[in-house]
Amino acid sequence: MTLHLTGATPQSPSVELVPLDTNRTQELAKAYFNAYPPGIACNTIEEAVQEIRETFAGEYGSLRHDASAMATHQGRVVGAVFVVERSIWDAELDGPFVIDLFVDPVAQGAGLGRALVQHAISQCTETGDEQLSLRVGEGTSPAAHALYADLGFVSR
Repeated sequence: MTLHLTGATPQSPSVELVPLDTNRTQELAKAYFNAYPPGIACNTIEEAVQEIRETFAGEYGSLRHDASAMATHQGRVVGAVFVVERSIWDAELDGPFVIDLFVDPVAQGAGLGRALVQHAISQCTETGDEQLSLRVGEGTSPAAHALYADLGFVSR
């Protein structure tokens, strides 16, 4: 899915988001592991830790730290959005690409996913990017599909 950023006017998030922090890899991995049904993203917390480490190491593309962020609740990481310079899977897509958006079930329904995506949209718009893309698949929840449609993402 793609959102053309020209004229995009994302709302300011009503939650505080913080920059990604490699020192919080374990917390990010726990939220990531909890966010997906079993077997969709990873099978164990160890696999989740490895996925987060690989993300920070650039295995899925060059991480855009400006457009990526984590959400915390009472000091605990409960979600994140990871944005890379461009998709390593879809050569035809120009510009930044959301490789992951997740919110731990304990924090779902509070608007954190929306705030995280709006942060990515805002940062990419500010730097002059023309579009922001993402993939939907087996692990994409109906709520995420609705969120992306509501924010203006369209299927390619």
